[in-house]
Amino acid sequence: MCCATASETVVTPSSIERIPIQRVAARWLHRDRVVIEVLRADLIDRQLSGNKYFKLLPNLAAARKAGSNVLLSFGGPWSNHLHALAAAGARYGFQTVGLVRGEPQSTACLADAVRWGMHLHFISRTAYRRRAEPSFLDAWREHYGKVWCIPEGGANLAGITGCRALLPTTTDHSHVMLACGTGATLAGLSTVSQQPLIGVQVLKGAGYLQAEVARLLQVHGLRAQCPWQVLDGFHAGGYGRWSPDLLALMHRFEADSGIPLDPVYGAKLVSATAALVADGYFPSGAKVLLVHGGGLQGRRSLDGSA
Repeated sequence: MCCATASETVVTPSSIERIPIQRVAARWLHRDRVVIEVLRADLIDRQLSGNKYFKLLPNLAAARKAGSNVLLSFGGPWSNHLHALAAAGARYGFQTVGLVRGEPQSTACLADAVRWGMHLHFISRTAYRRRAEPSFLDAWREHYGKVWCIPEGGANLAGITGCRALLPTTTDHSHVMLACGTGATLAGLSTVSQQPLIGVQVLKGAGYLQAEVARLLQVHGLRAQCPWQVLDGFHAGGYGRWSPDLLALMHRFEADSGIPLDPVYGAKLVSATAALVADGYFPSGAKVLLVHGGGLQGRRSLDGSA
């Protein structure tokens, strides 16, 4: 839908056309007339896929307003966030810097980022845990000059509030579900949604993300307008982990719906949805909207394809 060049100004998420909503015709996902639909945010943009579009574009606009031409952020070797940031920087004329967690390695994701001009630096996990400390960031500012730092996953005020434009302004859905990594999208959606929100945590840590979303709202002076919760039992072993059963479920869903998923986020969202439906969590006649967060480039991590 959106296509721009480096010479163009940064567009805003609110300028995109309506995101398609697709009904899922998978009988195993339905019970007591529960309807499952998917908000196809993965179709917004080939490179700035899904919620990354909504998190990153406000940050680019803020960086430009602040007079910064260097964007710095963090992620792992298969980070959807760094992948999209590199693409956005190339498109809109920003230099990008990615601080990658762990030992140096080559992945298709990072190869794309380098091709789009991102400067990569691999840092130890110990150093990575210091990424929010002012002294840690000061060292990179000394190296690159006036840097606009974006937290991992775009979890700052610009990214959180940018996600508000992700949901339709009017909807007849009874519940909204989404996969969560940093909690930024859930925090943003909670400030505008009229339906209860259910986040599916994709990393280990009981109660961690529930507390993190509450912290993000408090720190940025935001207030949720709807009930929300985080389910932390569907991580399949941790971030970037999956099981044969999860992959089988993912492929079954794709075959029934024609909607592609990734194993890190989308598959876990469907797994949680299927479990809630089977357990009778949703009342008869419920209409549940699943937010497709994009990130399909991560499918390549399944077989190491380039």
